[in-house]
Amino acid sequence: ALRMSPTDTESADQNKPKKKATEVAQAEFWKAQSALAESMTDTVDKTVRSENKAKFAKRRLALVNETLLFSTLIFAFLWLTVSNPFSPISYAFGAALGTAYSYGLGKFVETIGGSADDVEDLKGAGVGQARFAFLILLFIIVGKFRAFGLQEIPSIAGFFTYQIATLSQGLREYDD
Repeated sequence: ALRMSPTDTESADQNKPKKKATEVAQAEFWKAQSALAESMTDTVDKTVRSENKAKFAKRRLALVNETLLFSTLIFAFLWLTVSNPFSPISYAFGAALGTAYSYGLGKFVETIGGSADDVEDLKGAGVGQARFAFLILLFIIVGKFRAFGLQEIPSIAGFFTYQIATLSQGLREYDD
């Protein structure tokens, strides 16, 4: 059997507090490193999130503007070519509600992934949830004023003009 001298035992006892102090210092170091990494991740996440929100807001506004542009061009074409003035007026009414719908659709998509804990994520969510009210309003008003010359087909076609702008946005290439 191996015998230990009294000096070996004393040095082992003296190293225990040093070893314990080293372990505590390492634990505190890694805890601080973890907290630092977490704070940096939160900062980066918030920065990336705000950049992406800005990009989406720009694209949402572009969609609404293109919807308005296509609606105006088609209305002008109809006004110049169709003999019945109620066809372009019906189209313009549907296009106005379609533009409002595209805005509401953009607001709805913007709130996807938002948290109820973060109020900023849910701003404008009410408009997005009520976007179908524009379509329902279209059918109610067209039904009510059909006797006065408002036409169904041009109104519905005007409403769905936002799909042309959606297609245009979808075919565009982005470098970001």
